[in-house]
Amino acid sequence: MTTGIIGATGFIGSYLCHPTADSRRPLRIFTRSAANVLSIPADEVQQGDLLSRADCERFSSGLATIYYLAHTNTPFNSDVDQAADATLNMAPFLTLLDTVRKLGSKPHIVYFSSGGAIYAPSGARVPYRECDPCAPSSSYGILKLAAEQYLRLAAERGELTATVLRVGNAYGTLLPQFRTQGLIGVALNQLLHDEPVRLFGHAANVRDYIHLRDVQAMVMKASTPRRPFDIVNVGAGQGYSVDDVLAVIRDCHGSPFPIRMDAARGQWLTNWVVLDSSYAKHEYDWTPAIGLREGIAAMLAASNAELSPKSAIAP
Repeated sequence: MTTGIIGATGFIGSYLCHPTADSRRPLRIFTRSAANVLSIPADEVQQGDLLSRADCERFSSGLATIYYLAHTNTPFNSDVDQAADATLNMAPFLTLLDTVRKLGSKPHIVYFSSGGAIYAPSGARVPYRECDPCAPSSSYGILKLAAEQYLRLAAERGELTATVLRVGNAYGTLLPQFRTQGLIGVALNQLLHDEPVRLFGHAANVRDYIHLRDVQAMVMKASTPRRPFDIVNVGAGQGYSVDDVLAVIRDCHGSPFPIRMDAARGQWLTNWVVLDSSYAKHEYDWTPAIGLREGIAAMLAASNAELSPKSAIAP
């Protein structure tokens, strides 16, 4: 049976495509622009619009598993225009679910939610479990939580099965310098290009950082449904403040670097989120294997190798 990916050109999606393709299952990718997936080893690339029921039907037909990673906006900018945010993200998702229901194909959907923008703030500073209260502080988190509930409803009605992955702050590849989400990938890219590291919100904010290789391992396990509907935290279970992360980067890099602080943006972000991933360990036999220092050091080593004189591009 064929596996489908929506959001294959994104940060996590592009990373997952390669191991998914290696699983020997045919891989079908849905994209707005075929030019964005030229480097992804897919068996089939379908270009279209998720708001089109015909395009959704063409993509969904014959799929056993669908990885849904598509999402526009971030916690930093999702509240600028909440109506537009809902239109851009919820309407396409619901069109796909309605198409699946009418097809009667009952696929397994692995939905990428958020481990950092879902849970209700708590002063207890105890790692969040999947059963803890949710109270998102941004439109981004609200829509992620709403999508989870629509999946639950569809699963209860027997229209599909779904595993929701509440992923922590994923890292593992360099990210564009203009991004406002993905501290480690953005900071390392700025550092390697001799640009100041730009920070948003407060340097004391704590997050749970999880390497893409560990995310990939969990995704492979989640591709087989354990129950009609499930929610799983995917995090390292250890919190690091922005200052902590910068200290690790500085130590691995071997020299100081300039920082440009933008505290006004992201001022509504939750100040502490660490995920309890014991459920993933007990139910899916998954445990993160890559520590933060190891992961950052590997990223720097790989990036420095690419920028070596032998591979450098002349100006």
